[in-house]
This record gives sequence, C-alpha cells and structure tokens, in this order.
Amino acid sequence: MSLHPWLITHYYNIISHLKNKKNNRSIILKTHKGIGTTSLVKNIAFWLLCLNKKENTSFCGHCQSCQLMHLKTHPDWYDMKLFSRKNIVGIDSIRLLCSQIFQTAKKNGNKVIYFSNISQLTECGINALLKTLEKPPKDTYFLFINYFSLPLLLTFRSRCILYKILPPSEEISIHWLKQNNFKIKEKTLKTVLRINKGLPILAKEFLLKSLWKERDTFFVCLKHSILNKNLVYMLDNFNLGNIEKKIFWLCSLLLDSMKIKYSNKDNIINLDKVNIVKLLKKRYSFILLDNSLRSWIYCNFKLVSITGINTELLLTEQLLRWETILAFNIN
Repeated sequence: MSLHPWLITHYYNIISHLKNKKNNRSIILKTHKGIGTTSLVKNIAFWLLCLNKKENTSFCGHCQSCQLMHLKTHPDWYDMKLFSRKNIVGIDSIRLLCSQIFQTAKKNGNKVIYFSNISQLTECGINALLKTLEKPPKDTYFLFINYFSLPLLLTFRSRCILYKILPPSEEISIHWLKQNNFKIKEKTLKTVLRINKGLPILAKEFLLKSLWKERDTFFVCLKHSILNKNLVYMLDNFNLGNIEKKIFWLCSLLLDSMKIKYSNKDNIINLDKVNIVKLLKKRYSFILLDNSLRSWIYCNFKLVSITGINTELLLTEQLLRWETILAFNIN
C-alpha cells in the first residue's frame, strides 16, 4: 500500500465500513484537489478486488486481480472517465454501465465503479444512476469524488455514505515536504503551503515547477513599482504569463497588510515577504488597502468570466485604476 500519511487513517476507516456494513456500498469522498484522494480511491479499489487480502485490511499486490489493477486492465474496475470516453458521463454511458455490472463479475469477485469527479455526471446521468444506487447489483461498489465547491442532490447524497477528507495539519505537511528532499527554510515551506491553501501536493508542485522563483521576481517588480510610484511598470511582468496566479499573490499580500494593520500576525500568508507587507501597511490606510483588494478581485473576475477579453488592456486599466486608488498618500 502506497498512501500519503494523512490518508492512511481514512483508508482504514473506509475499509472498516465496507467490511461491517454490507448494505451500503456507495461512498462519496468530499475533499479538495491537492490532497491525493485519487490514490486513496485506487488503494480501496485494490483491496476490494484483491483475491488474497492480508489480515482483511491490506491487498496482497501479487494475485491476478492486483496484477491486472497494476496494468490498468482489470475487467471489473470501471473508471467512468475512461469508460465513457468523454469529459462528461451522460445517460447513455450509465445505461451501458448498468448493462454490464448487473452481470456476474468477470473475475468472480467484486466490481468497482469510480467517478473521479461527480461534476462529470450530467443531470440525466445522475437520474439514471439513482435507481442503481438504491438497489445496486451484488458485490458492486461505487466510489465518488466530490470537490467541496460542488453541491449534491439530496436524493443522490441519501444513497451514499459521505466521508469528508480535509487537508492535513501544517506540521504534517511540512514534515512530508521535508521528506521529499525540499531542503529549504521552514518559513518558506509554511509560505508555500499557505499560498496553496494548505494542500501539500499542490505545494510540492509549486516548488517543482519553479513558481517560487517566478513569485520572487513578481514581488521584486511590485516593490520597485511602489517605491517609484509607477504601477504600470508591472505590466511587462504580468505579460510573461500566469496572470491569475500573480493576481492571487498580490491579493494575498494586500490581505496580509490589512491583517497587520490590526496586529494580527498569526495568519500571515507571505511570511517571506514581510518587508513588502510592512511597506504597504506603513504607506496606506486600511481603506485604501481594502479598496485595492476589491479592485483586483473584480479585475480577476472579468479576466476569468469574459471570453476573448483583451488581457493587456484589462491589466493596463487596472494598474492605472490602482494608482488612482492609492494616490500615493502616505498614511
């Protein structure tokens, strides 16, 4: 079994449920992207399909079923994203699925149906699936991942067991990142985690993709622009790409400055950029910082919601607007 340390307890809890409550075999994992829930599902599926379980909680990894799972060719494992061959799972895919799972398992064991994101299901697909969830075929298990932003139909939710999988503590995540050979300061690791909403796998990707260096360059540009009272200078850096990320970084910095205005230093995100945070806090009032934050949030809303928008023009207007908001009045 290969699982991230923060998922091991969840694995044993779910296995215990599957062993003791045979009547409800449909499970929804409500979670965030960046925790590794997909690997948890795969381990549960291995256990369900294994023909030689160890101590009733672990799969052997060597039987024919386990080998087929390793090869991604197990006939009783249904990954619905692959099964439907589309980005959505509609009524036709559900009907085809039901025509197969109501037959005997091909390996004389269990059948496992996996939905990697409930949002893949269309409304008609959900309605077609409800009756099957109410009375599933023998030895058939449904595993769903639902990300927190997606509401669930009550009728759908009532037919499943819900498990909430939250991000691990900051201490556990930092320890894991250190074990992955990120030999950098703990303050830096904390900052990376907080930028990535406490999600350790996203934090790891952030470091591997060199976004940390890109963020450093962006904030050097920001500080230069503030000190020289020329915010439009930042336009060239924005044009290098990752615009949404840079707006988020900027918003987090403004929010940090607002926090320390009221001596709230416990939840600062940008621990490595306290010098810029303090610069903003010293120069501008809370109202100016708040108006700045709101204007950047609105800018990002237009960026992601208006198809075909002229990005350079939008950012130019926003930077000029930000200059007007700040008016470079020292607080």
